[in-house]
Amino acid sequence: MTANAALGRHAARHGLEPGRLEAALEWQVTLWSGEMDDAGHRDWAAWLAAHPGNQRAWAEVERLAGRLGELPSDVARHSLKRSRRFSRRQALTLFGLAGAGALVARGGWVERAVADCRSGPGEQRDLTLPDGSSLKLNTASAVNLAFNGERRLRVLPGSEIALDSRGTGGGPLRLEMAEMALDAADSQVVLRDHGERLAVSVLAGRVRVLTGPGAIAASAAMGRAPRAATLLAGEAAWLSADGVRRVPLDRAAALDWTRGVMRADRLPLRDFLAELGRYRHGLLYCDDAVAERVVSGAFRVPDTDYALQSLAQALPVAVHYRTPWLVRVSAV
Repeated sequence: MTANAALGRHAARHGLEPGRLEAALEWQVTLWSGEMDDAGHRDWAAWLAAHPGNQRAWAEVERLAGRLGELPSDVARHSLKRSRRFSRRQALTLFGLAGAGALVARGGWVERAVADCRSGPGEQRDLTLPDGSSLKLNTASAVNLAFNGERRLRVLPGSEIALDSRGTGGGPLRLEMAEMALDAADSQVVLRDHGERLAVSVLAGRVRVLTGPGAIAASAAMGRAPRAATLLAGEAAWLSADGVRRVPLDRAAALDWTRGVMRADRLPLRDFLAELGRYRHGLLYCDDAVAERVVSGAFRVPDTDYALQSLAQALPVAVHYRTPWLVRVSAV
């Protein structure tokens, strides 16, 4: 079945117009590309407001994306920086409108959608692993487990987790991501994947860090030695393929998200909205005129709308809800 035929059948099954559903998919791909400018945002808002059928089609695209674990924007941008036509077909395949195939697997979306442990935007989950370790997932995070005679956790791109394995025993416990690995048995550690580098905070115990080619066992078997370092309780570091850069540990800041708090310390508004946007569906952005305004304070992420209201009270900015999925911050 062709993508267009599958699209038509899906639209008919859900009472939608195929042309509007196709347009909604095109907009989703454009947003995921990370290349939409202010004019594009205005065009999107105008399209959404032009007809109730457009809003229903967009809601269906959002629903389908949600079923797949809501790919974080930074991962999506990396996966969709291809030609527009290719990206559209990849999106159709992703949403199950053109069947499963290599295009989806190449983007890593299937792995995220079927991960052993996962959370959606704005969702945080507390889990107990088979060995008794405690795992907490922050918004839009995913982890795969391997506890069949060993203890391994594969952290998927864009994820943020807190792991407490103290007192569980059971031998080595390894966290793996890209070309990095942490031996984290009998420790308490918080980590966040920022793409090309990983932020690690060791709150208790000690963690042995491996970075670069050979950090994961399959590479090590080929004889390439990784870089190694040890982080003790009270230490933090940035990890990348280039090695380990130690930084002072801010214990409260490392744990803020586990308490549902997002703290900003003189953060440019553009960066603040990008961070807050991790906790909600759709797109949150600001005009260039206010992008460098400084934001400080603590914000409750379970209610991002309230956080935006607080922002408008603290700064001379206005928050405009074009739709529930498209929020723009401008000068007053």
